[in-house]
Amino acid sequence: MKNHKSGVIAGAVLILVLVMTVAAPLLTPSPPNQQDLTAGLLPPFTAGHLLGTDELGRDVLSRLIYGGRPILLIAFVSTTAALIVGVIAGLAAGFLGRGADMVIMRIADIQLSVPPIALAVLLAASMGPGVKSAMVAIPLVTWPQIARVVRADVMRVSSSDFVALARVAGLSQFTIARRHVVPNVSTVVVVVGTLNLGVAVIYSAAMSFLGLGVQAPRADWGNMLAGGTQYLESWWLVVFPGAMLTLVVLCVTLVGDALRDRLDPRHTTSNRTVDTPAGA
Repeated sequence: MKNHKSGVIAGAVLILVLVMTVAAPLLTPSPPNQQDLTAGLLPPFTAGHLLGTDELGRDVLSRLIYGGRPILLIAFVSTTAALIVGVIAGLAAGFLGRGADMVIMRIADIQLSVPPIALAVLLAASMGPGVKSAMVAIPLVTWPQIARVVRADVMRVSSSDFVALARVAGLSQFTIARRHVVPNVSTVVVVVGTLNLGVAVIYSAAMSFLGLGVQAPRADWGNMLAGGTQYLESWWLVVFPGAMLTLVVLCVTLVGDALRDRLDPRHTTSNRTVDTPAGA
């Protein structure tokens, strides 16, 4: 119940952030790239600049609101692509037999032996900096984790009695997968997809921080952090974009936990068993 309440609150915050970024032109006090060199590095709560200005006199609040647009777009697109690849690979590995399982999982193991963020940076650098590079690199490094989770659930469902009965009844592999396997693994797909969204946000911000994602002067929380590190005495340049990243990732994680507790009865039952005092 506690996770459910926190998940609802976190979901409401995520919706608020999404609406805020979509309605950015209506909410920002000035264009995100509008410069005023006479008003550089003004602290927060200065007249006309609620969160202060950066070194070029650009309004931090405006850039913060607009900065959520590219990072959330990259996260949603890359998570969707990673889910498509990971779910297909996990279904094939868990349902098509030992040969497919060996090939797919060995590829995943080899890729997982390299730190994902390092591999993402390498791929983005090889393709050239930009939003498209980030959208391609992130799914390519996150699909193995999704595939492993889906594979485990597919193998569990495939060994169940109702799947065995379907095979005895003469149903084809495709029909069994469509009618019995896919619907029963959809819960874990939703949960792992939600949690992967938080990972995609971190990776997107990291690549922008390193100059491989969203390019200046376009506002992005990652490149705002990178610019702020050059003026650490102006703490607001680092604290506010860092706080937004932390808030979004935390909320995504809480939503993922709540979805897992609500959709996966095995997890809920396990928690109740552990939480029950001895002798109760």
